[in-house]
Formats: sequence, C-alpha cells, structure tokens
Amino acid sequence: MARQHTLEITDHRRVTPRLRWLALRAPDLARDARPGHALLVWCNDPGDAYRLLRRPLFIAAALPEIGQVALLYEPDEPGLAWLARRTPGDTLDVVGLCGRALLFTDRQRNLLLIGAGVGLAALLFVARTAPLHTAVTLIAIAGDQDGLPPPFLLPSAVEYETVVNASLTTAVAEALQPARGTSPLAWADAVVAALPHHALAALVQRIRAVRLRQPSGFAHALIASPPGCGFGACGVCAVELRSGIRLPCVEGPWFDLRDVREF
Repeated sequence: MARQHTLEITDHRRVTPRLRWLALRAPDLARDARPGHALLVWCNDPGDAYRLLRRPLFIAAALPEIGQVALLYEPDEPGLAWLARRTPGDTLDVVGLCGRALLFTDRQRNLLLIGAGVGLAALLFVARTAPLHTAVTLIAIAGDQDGLPPPFLLPSAVEYETVVNASLTTAVAEALQPARGTSPLAWADAVVAALPHHALAALVQRIRAVRLRQPSGFAHALIASPPGCGFGACGVCAVELRSGIRLPCVEGPWFDLRDVREF
C-alpha cells in the first residue's frame, strides 16, 4: 500500500538540457520498487495554481545496495520547475509506491521496449531489471535530441536506439518498419510500450503488418495518470478499456495492448 514519506535528495543533476535525474534516499522503497511503480511528489510552489495536486513520476531506477531510488523528469510545468530548483540535502514529501509492477515471464527472451515522454523513465527501469537471460532493445523517441535519455543511464548490454522526429506516429512507424532490414517486431517475443494513445494506434498497425496477429500478452502499454489523488478516489485518470473502466493509478499503469479500445 502506498504511504507518505519524507525523503532526502541525494543527487539532482541535468543529464540533458531538458531532462533531470533526481535520486532520493529511500531504503524501503528501493527494496520494493519494480518497473511501473511511481512516486507522487508534492511540488510546493506557492505560485502554482495546481499546488495541491501531487505530480506522478515513474521510478527510473532502484538501487537497494545504497538505499536509493531515482526519477527522470522534464521540468516542463510550474510544479516540476519548482522541483528542478531543489538541491541535495533538501527533503520532499512523496507518496508511494503507487501502481502495479510489470511482471516478467520465463518465455521472454527478446524484449522490445519503445517509448516517448514521461513513460521513458519506466522503460529505463524495465531495461535495468530485465532477467539476465533476456536480450533487451530500447527505442526512445523524442522531438529533439535533448529529450532523449543519455545512454549512460542504461546497462551496457541493452541495445539502445533513438529516433528524433516531431511526428510521433511517423517515428513509431519508421522505427518498427525500417526501409531496409528486418523490423524488430519480427524477433521480439514481448513488447512494452510507453506511448501516447495516438502513437499506440501506430504500434498496433505495425504489429499486425509484421506479425499478422496480435496474441494476448504479447504487448503491454503503459497508460500514465495525470496529477490526481493517486488512490483511485477522484477518478481523473479513468480510462475505458475493452474490459471496462480502469484506473491506471491503482490498476495500472500496465495494460495488455489488446485491451486498449479503438484498435
């Protein structure tokens, strides 16, 4: 169950001109965190009209050996801009762990990750914790180079590919159906995507074109929650899936891609 914590910042730095890496001292959370878990951070900016809404940030790494968790975020709105001004030694009021973890299976030998935006942090965590026998490829997409996580945040064994394109749907199509060579969908036995809804549609089209069918459990999509209560009470994150209304903050963020409507 998610609980409230006061956590000390141990490291806070720019890793690109747009992205920041924030490490927090949290031994208990570092031990229990899994890919897909998020922290709800209170960004206490007096001038922020949405000050009372905690910002959900996906955990990008857990380091139980030193008792720390790390977040990757872009300070692109007032609350996160306030967060970007915090320094090591400051403390943050957070709630976590929120959400459900992504579960790996023994059948996954070739794992394809593809994402853009806020969900890239969760994919970094997936890549860092994938089973040893699993080959991992991460395709990161952004509108410019500064929006891409730097390679040093990933294990050296991960194959890291980047796509810079202002059109996310075009970038997804190009990455998964290259003009030359084989689509990575042809060899993947599992896909994990962190993309906006319109880009998920492009992913589904590529899966059907390359593999002809989309079996249950083959692809999972991360559905991010907007700022809200984090406990399913406010309903602001509710999404309609084929199986009914779901609350990503407590029932997600991972859902079978076959269950996402309009595909």
